[in-house]
Amino acid sequence: MIVTTSAPLSIPLRLHDEVVGKLRGMIMRCELLPGSRVSERELCDRFGISRTPLREALKVLAASGLVEIWPNRGARISPLRAAEVADVFDVLALVERRAGELAASHLDTRGLAGLQRLHKRLILHAGLKQQESALKVDLQIHRTLVKAAGSATLLSVHDEIAIKVERARYIVGASPERVHEAMQEHERILEAVLSLDAGRMADELYAHCVKTRDAVVAAVEARFADGRDGEDA
Repeated sequence: MIVTTSAPLSIPLRLHDEVVGKLRGMIMRCELLPGSRVSERELCDRFGISRTPLREALKVLAASGLVEIWPNRGARISPLRAAEVADVFDVLALVERRAGELAASHLDTRGLAGLQRLHKRLILHAGLKQQESALKVDLQIHRTLVKAAGSATLLSVHDEIAIKVERARYIVGASPERVHEAMQEHERILEAVLSLDAGRMADELYAHCVKTRDAVVAAVEARFADGRDGEDA
């Protein structure tokens, strides 16, 4: 049984957040490989901390699905499997399509201006090959559009599933070809948004999710061909 619950914090909040952030970054960048065991001693030495804040951070990451904690067996980084990634992206595409349909009637001048600013930031980071920053802005654009749909349920579902594919998206994000394609797709999304055409927004968001799914799945299959890269037997 995987344990994902956590007890009340017994460490300072600032240290807790720092450790969670560092670990999450290492997982996203695949510095900690999918399926690999977590070496508490090595990480404690690296961060200069005791095991208590590390274990608290692992519980937080387990709750988001990035880490698996097994009673009496320690923890491991959750495996990354192409079929699971594809499945989540299929749901994400449907959520964003619906969000596009609804957001068109809720976006105002201020909202449109904000999305244009985010798009310019995305272009800047992509041009400078600042992958992490570009990915963060990319995700912010998508979340902003879903939030604009005015459905708390839709936003909650989007937040829950988006984090499940963020790690996989990081892998494909380094591909110059995919960056170029994605920027063209975002240009079309922005044009659809500015037109406030509900059908067009829905179609562009859906198409972008599907193309991202295909690129990500191919990258995962290429890097983790057997689904067990770094996984202990």
